Amino acid sequence: MIGNYIRETVRKFHELLDAKDAPHSVAGGTAIGVFFGFLPIFGLKTLSAMGVSWMTRCSVVASVIGVSVHDLLLPVWPLILRWQFQIGFWLLSHPHHFAPKLSREDFKLSEIFQWDSFIDIGLPTALGGVIVALPVSALSYLVILSIMRFRQARKAKVEAEKESFGSSTDKAWEQP
Repeated sequence: MIGNYIRETVRKFHELLDAKDAPHSVAGGTAIGVFFGFLPIFGLKTLSAMGVSWMTRCSVVASVIGVSVHDLLLPVWPLILRWQFQIGFWLLSHPHHFAPKLSREDFKLSEIFQWDSFIDIGLPTALGGVIVALPVSALSYLVILSIMRFRQARKAKVEAEKESFGSSTDKAWEQP
């Protein structure tokens, strides 16, 4: 089951690299998708990434794939969210300190959808998500852009070789 998902993701990644869009468009869309993938806006990640990609004229398909890449991190996602919360909590606290350890008594299901819980938990997690997402999305932009340019150059080289092979001056076999 996991192997099929990974194979499907790799296939989609190759489709993305073979896209007819400009390398900047595909790399930008992927970076936007990766950025929104780190934000704790569950249910709105894909729509947000698609909207920003459309507004910036980047590849919308690449942004959806960039958001979907985070599904591979699903087993470690609670750990990533905790790191994001710790980073955001540290930035928002005065004097700076990390959040205390969590215990089961701290978690109450009835308090999840209250506004003060959003401010106490959601704001630090969102800020930490932005801090983590910026360098990761920039790195993904550079990696995808270099891969796209490499593939584009290789494709141009192969086409030039085919063209030079086909335009040979020795065409004795074509004469009657």
